[in-house]
Amino acid sequence: MDILNTREISIALWLILAATYIYSAKRMREVRSAFRKLTFAFHSRPLMIVFSLAAVYTVAMVYLLFDWGLWNIDQMKNTVFWFFSVGMLSIYNLDKIRTDPHFFKNSVIGNLRLLAILQFVIGIYSLPLLAELFLVPFMVVMGIMIPIADADIKYLQVKSLLNGIVIFFGLFTLAYTAYMLATDFEELGQDKTFYDFIVPALLTVMYLPFVFVMMIYSTYETVFVRLHFTVQDRRLRRLAKLYAGVLFNFRLDAIRRWADHVARVEVVSHKQLLNTFFHLRKLKKLEKMKPEVARSQGWSPYLAKDFLLSEGVSTGYYNLIFADQWCASSKMYDIGDDLLCDNFAYYVEGVEGVAKVLKIKLNVNDNSRARQANERLLVLSGVLVRESLGIDISDSVKDALRFGAQFRESHGDKRIIVKKASWGGHKLGGYDLKIEVVAT
Repeated sequence: MDILNTREISIALWLILAATYIYSAKRMREVRSAFRKLTFAFHSRPLMIVFSLAAVYTVAMVYLLFDWGLWNIDQMKNTVFWFFSVGMLSIYNLDKIRTDPHFFKNSVIGNLRLLAILQFVIGIYSLPLLAELFLVPFMVVMGIMIPIADADIKYLQVKSLLNGIVIFFGLFTLAYTAYMLATDFEELGQDKTFYDFIVPALLTVMYLPFVFVMMIYSTYETVFVRLHFTVQDRRLRRLAKLYAGVLFNFRLDAIRRWADHVARVEVVSHKQLLNTFFHLRKLKKLEKMKPEVARSQGWSPYLAKDFLLSEGVSTGYYNLIFADQWCASSKMYDIGDDLLCDNFAYYVEGVEGVAKVLKIKLNVNDNSRARQANERLLVLSGVLVRESLGIDISDSVKDALRFGAQFRESHGDKRIIVKKASWGGHKLGGYDLKIEVVAT
């Protein structure tokens, strides 16, 4: 009854692969070179250890589900698909997971809904055996290669090629499933459908503890490696590791903050080591209290760092940078979606307990996009001036920002300064444009 027999599926797949090859013929030399570099990642011992641990943990989950009557051998394909599409991607994305405080909640709510429905749809009907024997290992390799290629911009061409293949596979599978649902709807009544629906959801929930443990391990491993460069004395370094494990345990954000502070101060004695922990405790207390600062002195840094939250711009913690200089800064926010897009960041600078300078810095990498970038800076500057000075931004400042002109104006004991610095010799006429609100 199938109109898609094995021979036709094979011919269609190879035609698509051939078309993909022809489409990218002009760049195949670069693609092959990137692929050769990418294969070195598989020789990474830490990567293979984590891969093996994840596989062992998945086998243990499958054994438990089988023992509970919630898994059978028909779910082998779905389990392999889940492992390489969810299990391995979670490991590759540990850095992103660490910065997302809602990851585990979203995984339980979002992944259970999305993955269960997706697996339910694409797992109802199986392709002919020969097509499955080809596609399953092929897509497993794709699932491994894509997150590795995604980690480095030099693999961009490889990533585009792999994504194109995977997108085609997904559309083909969904189209085939839609056809079968229309012609053989009774398949939905089989017991297999129940397993197709519940297994990926259960695997996702049961996998979260493993992801959490890997996240803890990778965080502590990174911190302890940094200590070899920041704490030279071996005995102090061992004590630092012991104290960190006891005091921070599962509070990963706290141990990263502590490691950043240790990298900025001198630690050559036990007292200095203890002071690093006292310093962090003091900061947490200040952040909770948000002590007021006299208007003539500047701003409370614990308030100033949130002045642009309404625009989706947030900073890290206000902390000691060097000597008596303190700073909180945001990440670089992109403007547009070009490969080399413009970007900006927000900085709060000052001394302990008092912010003296509020700054937004815009980097324009292509002068042809200057108008769009400057307009975005103008919107942010209006919010910053209103939040910091309680006034609307003046037309003079607006013009300076729009046209990238040097400008300054005073407002009592505060000043607004606009600065532009061209990048000499830059092929695309790049420059940076800054607005500063300064307490004099």
